Amino acid sequence: MAMTRVFETDVIIIGGGIAGVCSAYYLARRGARVSLFERGAVGTQASGVNFGGLRTNGRAEPELPLSLRARRQWQKIEALVGDSCETEITGHVEICDRPEHLAAVEQWSVMAEHHGVGVQMLTGAEVARRFPWIGTKVLGGCFVAGDGAANPRLVTPVFAIAARRLGAGIYEYDAVRTARHDGTCFQIETESGTKARAPILINAAGAWGARLAAQFSEIFPLDVMAPQMVVSEPFPRMVTSTVDYPVNGRFFYARQIGRGNLLFGRGPGRADLDTGRAKYVPQNLFDASRIAVDVLPFLRGRNFIRSWAGVEGKSPDSLPFLGRSRAVGGLIHAFGFSGHGFQLGPGIGEVVAELVLDGRTSTQIEGFDPYRFEVPSKPMQAQTA
Repeated sequence: MAMTRVFETDVIIIGGGIAGVCSAYYLARRGARVSLFERGAVGTQASGVNFGGLRTNGRAEPELPLSLRARRQWQKIEALVGDSCETEITGHVEICDRPEHLAAVEQWSVMAEHHGVGVQMLTGAEVARRFPWIGTKVLGGCFVAGDGAANPRLVTPVFAIAARRLGAGIYEYDAVRTARHDGTCFQIETESGTKARAPILINAAGAWGARLAAQFSEIFPLDVMAPQMVVSEPFPRMVTSTVDYPVNGRFFYARQIGRGNLLFGRGPGRADLDTGRAKYVPQNLFDASRIAVDVLPFLRGRNFIRSWAGVEGKSPDSLPFLGRSRAVGGLIHAFGFSGHGFQLGPGIGEVVAELVLDGRTSTQIEGFDPYRFEVPSKPMQAQTA
């Protein structure tokens, strides 16, 4: 009979997406004993199947301080983790073909410049000259040169390797079965029978974050979503920046990777929290493909070879739940990144490490207050469960 592992640690992290793994990395860098538990392999849900965009362009103002902090980390990622993760700083352009959209983007750019984003507003003629591969005639655009992209298949696993080198324990394929607080410490037990205790627990469970919070009698409104991606056959590189384009209230976004394939997305797939699986929706794939050919006419006649979707959690305002629990001392929530948490990952890790080790963070996260929605809590039962 295998022996059951029972151990004590400084911090338990539940969830092996980019938020949890980066938190493990930055905590371990500062000398904390960290144990992270993931039901599958790290980075296999939303963190590993997303668009890979490193975007500050168009961010809601509450996210900009965290996004800019993360951008500084992405700019030195190879020095941090020993691998570039195919990170490219190629810029990001949002194009506008309606006066009301252009006016909104101009207003955003003024706000963003107060935060130091580095925004260039472009006329329609300038867009056509700088990005001749965009086939749609536009009124103008907003370009951020400091944005880019990375390979999401690589990033979270590489951060996990770096965290392990620093001494973090990262346990894959071992789902947490129970989590409770005994009045002093958190206690978790996994499917393998592993038991761990720690004074701090990080809820980085992604789309399952609200379910984990409910074990501590905290109720947060979280929907499930499934961002859907499409990739083309490779061809000579010509798309020099990431492009965003709103169509009927939903953004189309595209970029070309170093191997020549064009990656683009628009429209959701279907996700199931109970199975942990997501499926693409064929009609949304066809709609995205038609838009891709309209925006990027050189795609006409090329093959689109693969589509997929991932499981992600979405809050009512599309901002994350990031901060300390009011109900249980030592519990920190970091979930609900609503389809745009990939770029934030290194910033999330640093912020969580500061909350744990310093009791506060130097980054403004007030807009992510987990209690900004009025949701009644359940009676406190999990403390003694």
